[in-house]
Amino acid sequence: MEAQDYVLALKQKGYTQTQISDATGIAQPTISKIERGEVTDVMSRNYRALQLAHKKMKAKPAPSTASIGSATTETVAG
Repeated sequence: MEAQDYVLALKQKGYTQTQISDATGIAQPTISKIERGEVTDVMSRNYRALQLAHKKMKAKPAPSTASIGSATTETVAG
């Protein structure tokens, strides 16, 4: 799987970019760029973080967005 595939799979599971960011340590704007396919050369540590998050998060239901505070912006414009 490519990095974009991991992000898309987690989004399909119900996770937000912010939740993926929190789980991986990858900045939310970078998660957004990976999701849109704007970043194809993902650094290996970020790729491994996405792999690990996908492995851990795919087996459990996504937490509600209410549990992550007041973050409402999920994509970066432009």
